[in-house]
Amino acid sequence: MTTTSWELIAIDHQQTRAAAIPSKWLLSPIHVQELKRSTTRIVDLLPGLLPKPVVDITALGAAELAAKIKDRHYTCVEVTEAFCQRAAVAQQLSNCLTEIFFEEALEQARQLDHVLEATGMPVGPLHGVPVSVKDHYNVKGHLTTAGYISYGGQAVKDKDAHIVEIMRNAGAVLYVKTNNPQCMMVLETVSNIYGRTLNPWNTTLAAGGSSGGEASLIAQHGSPLGIASDVGGSIRVPAAFCGLYGFKPSGKRVPTSGWECTMAGAESITAVSGPIARSVQDLELFMQVTLDAKPWLRDPLLALPWQSQTKRLETKKLTVGVMLWDEVVTPHPYITRVLRATAQKLKEAGHEVFDFAPYDHKRAWDDILLPLYFTDGGLDIKQTLAAGNEPMLPSAERLISDPIVKRRSVNEVWKLHVDRDVYRSEYLSKWAATAEASKSGMPMDVLLCPAAPLQGTPHDVKPWWGYCSQWNLLDYPSGVLPAGTVLRDDAYAEGYQPVNDLDRENVELYDNSVYLGMPVAIQVVALTHQDEALMGAMAVIDKLING
Repeated sequence: MTTTSWELIAIDHQQTRAAAIPSKWLLSPIHVQELKRSTTRIVDLLPGLLPKPVVDITALGAAELAAKIKDRHYTCVEVTEAFCQRAAVAQQLSNCLTEIFFEEALEQARQLDHVLEATGMPVGPLHGVPVSVKDHYNVKGHLTTAGYISYGGQAVKDKDAHIVEIMRNAGAVLYVKTNNPQCMMVLETVSNIYGRTLNPWNTTLAAGGSSGGEASLIAQHGSPLGIASDVGGSIRVPAAFCGLYGFKPSGKRVPTSGWECTMAGAESITAVSGPIARSVQDLELFMQVTLDAKPWLRDPLLALPWQSQTKRLETKKLTVGVMLWDEVVTPHPYITRVLRATAQKLKEAGHEVFDFAPYDHKRAWDDILLPLYFTDGGLDIKQTLAAGNEPMLPSAERLISDPIVKRRSVNEVWKLHVDRDVYRSEYLSKWAATAEASKSGMPMDVLLCPAAPLQGTPHDVKPWWGYCSQWNLLDYPSGVLPAGTVLRDDAYAEGYQPVNDLDRENVELYDNSVYLGMPVAIQVVALTHQDEALMGAMAVIDKLING
């Protein structure tokens, strides 16, 4: 069997990555295979493979770590070394990393310890906190392949992406970059250059995409906080599939300059930067740190400082709409059950809850959103793949081969922009009309809905994206949080008949024995630029359902 040129490039990158893991943290290949054969739930394996001090440190979130470092409970070096070791083991079990630079991170940690010792003051709110970075963001001194073979031959980057620089200036320790998929526009993280990232809750299922490396690493406690990105669900779907917290801000609030990807410059649907973490508190910490840096002075962003509403909303009764399905694909039964249970808990706590009917979500996808994602007909992606002589992978192939995807003229794009803005106005009217259903006479504060119609896909399966991409089209901020687990008696109603082919595909993917015990996520949505109110509402809901 002949090894092709692109395969040789992939082998070289993967061998370089493997060599960056210190030998003291390597598991033998035989041991790794035995572990993977023993269980599909590798998230449970890591505590038994690590020293107790490492387990204790990596159990903490970003805000907790910052506090303990400031109080001298831990040094930056202790924290960094713990997360480097855990990330090294997570990589060997799930293939979640791309670039590994532990020595550089430990040197940065030593410098931060010196500053704290000498001055008594941290350099910023993330002093000594390890932060992982999705691969397509530039990190000074390292490669950015963004999931493409052809990018693998580029030079290392000479400066950080703006959001990476903000985190570094706040005291964050950068130590790894995480895997993202070929083409980015798919909901499973797999590429020819770095391979497939596994879901640590069930390795037969996808970790989600395109920020799947981040989600897999954070779910294994190999990182307390990750920089991710989203143009159709790429923060929220991986966070949901891996039982985590993710936040997609409104457009033009968090800087995106300094990332590498195909279709860069496409603005019909706004791509955003945002965090994945293990708590709402850490999501908000990311947003606070980012906007305290006034990124609008460097990038063309909205000059909107972060004005937290979390404390205020702790004592406020929310008005919440609930959308159990989008009238396109019925979610798997465990998602519907968890959404209903969450709504009931909100009612019992005195919040006002009512049903919300979706508005033309399938038409929005077919007639507006999918055409706007690929106004070049996928040409940039195809040319980038051809430059590396690499094949297109199945999920991307199915997406780009959709008959709706085709090259559009300038006039056609203008018409799509008009259709987009008309639809946005129509949806605002639908949202405003919820005032008629509320006791206060005010429209709903937030909407509860699924993050996806299932809790993870089998490998190389393209699911329905609409539950997340809908809010990218509308530019509504949205976040996900874990809200339950799949139970043994979760099942479709007897005699359930799929409403269309997409729904039938989703039904056929349901197997309780596969999903049993998986975390179940819900999504919370607010109107454009109501990011702080959304974060506060997420904190209220999270406290109610997760304590």
